Amino acid sequence: MSAAPAVPTPVHRTLDLALRCGEVLLAGGAGAAEVTATCTAVAEAAGLHEVECDITFTSIAMSAQSAPGDAPVTGIRLVQQRELDYTRVTAAHNLVDDLVTGRVAQPGAERRLRELVTARHPYRRWVVTGARAGLAAAVAVLLGAGPSVTAAAFGATVAIDLSLARLARAQLPAFYQNVVGGLIATAVALTLFAAEVGVRPSLVVAGGIVLLLPGVTLVGAVQDAISGFYVTAAARAFETFLLTAGIIAGVAAGLSVGLRLGLPVRIGDPSTEPLGPMAVQLLAAAAVSACFAVANHAPRRAVPVAGAAGALGWAVFAAAGAASLDTPVAAAVAATTVGLAGPLVSRWRRVPALVHVVAGIIPLLPGLTIYRGMRRFAEGDTISGVTLLGEAVTTGLALAAGALLGEHLARRRRAASRADGGRDTGARRRRPAPLPVGTARTRWRRPVRR
Repeated sequence: MSAAPAVPTPVHRTLDLALRCGEVLLAGGAGAAEVTATCTAVAEAAGLHEVECDITFTSIAMSAQSAPGDAPVTGIRLVQQRELDYTRVTAAHNLVDDLVTGRVAQPGAERRLRELVTARHPYRRWVVTGARAGLAAAVAVLLGAGPSVTAAAFGATVAIDLSLARLARAQLPAFYQNVVGGLIATAVALTLFAAEVGVRPSLVVAGGIVLLLPGVTLVGAVQDAISGFYVTAAARAFETFLLTAGIIAGVAAGLSVGLRLGLPVRIGDPSTEPLGPMAVQLLAAAAVSACFAVANHAPRRAVPVAGAAGALGWAVFAAAGAASLDTPVAAAVAATTVGLAGPLVSRWRRVPALVHVVAGIIPLLPGLTIYRGMRRFAEGDTISGVTLLGEAVTTGLALAAGALLGEHLARRRRAASRADGGRDTGARRRRPAPLPVGTARTRWRRPVRR
C-alpha cells in the first residue's frame, strides 16, 4: 500500500492565517457572520478553492482545497480567551483588507499577524481602570445621580476592576468574578448607608455593577440569531444569563451580610430616578461611549468618534421617546442611526465600523433591565421578572436589528455611489477602507450556519 501524499505546506499556512485572523475577531467581539466571511475571504485570496467555514462560540473550523479535485484539508482553532481589544481587531481588519486587495502578500500578512497578536495594549493598566470607572460614573449621571453617588460608583468600579484583574490572573471563572464584583458594589452601598451619607443604595449598586453587566453579550446573541448562527446565539444568551446570575448572587450575599450587621438595606430599581437636563445627558452618553472605547483598547483616533456616536444615539433615542415611541422602537431608531453613520465615518478613520457602532449603542444597552429582571426572579416575583427580561430581550433585539440595518444601508449607499461614478472621491478612494464584510468588493461564499 502506497503512502498517502503529503498535504502541501502552503495550504496549512493559508488555513492557519485565516483561522488566526478569525480568532482575533471572534475574541474581540465580532459576530459569527463577520468572522465567517473574513476567514473565507483570506483563504480565497490565497488561492484556495471550495472554502467552507464553521463558527461556534468557542471554535472556528475551516475546510479548503488547494485545487479542484484535491482532497480537502481541515483546520480548527479554539477561542479560549475573550478580551475586547479593538486595536487588535482594527489591525486584523486592515490586514485582511490589504491581503484581499493585493497590497500585501501572504508572508507579509503572516508577519503582521504575529506582530499584532503579540503587541502590547495601547493603554496602560491605570488608564483602562480609570476609563472603566469613568464609564460607571457616567452611567450613574445618566440615571440621575448626584456628585456623591457618582463618586461612589467611580470608587466602587476601581475596586471591582482591580479585584477582577487579580481573579482573572488566577484564572477564576467569570461567574465567580461577577459574584465578587456584585459583593464589592453592595459593600460600598452598605458603607455609605451606615455612614448616613444620604444616597440611594440602588444607584450606588447600579453604578458599581455596570462594568459587569452583559448587555453587549445579549446584543451579540441577537445579532448572531438574526444572521442565522443559532448555536452561537444560544451560547451567548446562556452566557448572559450566567453572568447576570453571578451579579445577583454577589448582591444578595452582600445584603445578607448587611442584614446580619444591622444594616437592612433594600436595593430598589434605579430606573425611577429622574434624568438630568438634556445637555447633561448628552455629555454623559458621550462619556460612556468614549470611556468604553478606551476601556476596550480602541485606537486613539476612534475615541472621539465613539463619544460622538454615543451622544448621537442618545439624542435620537431621547427624541424618539419624546415622540411617544415605545422604548424598543426608540432603541431601534437610535441604533439604526448609529449603524448608518458608523461605516461612513469608519472609512476615513481606518477603523472597523464595529468599534463605533458598539460604542454608540452602549448607553442604550439593557444591562440594568436584565439585572432587575433576574433580581425579581430571585425575590420570587416571577411575573415582574418575566416582564423585565422580556423587555430586555426586546430592547436587545431592537438594538441589534437596528445596528445591522444601519450598516446594511450604509453599504448599499456606498455601492450606489461607486456605481454612479464615484461621488466618494478624493484620497479616500485610493486608500480602501477596512474590510466591509459581506460587500461586493470581495467574492464571498455563503457561510455555513449552525
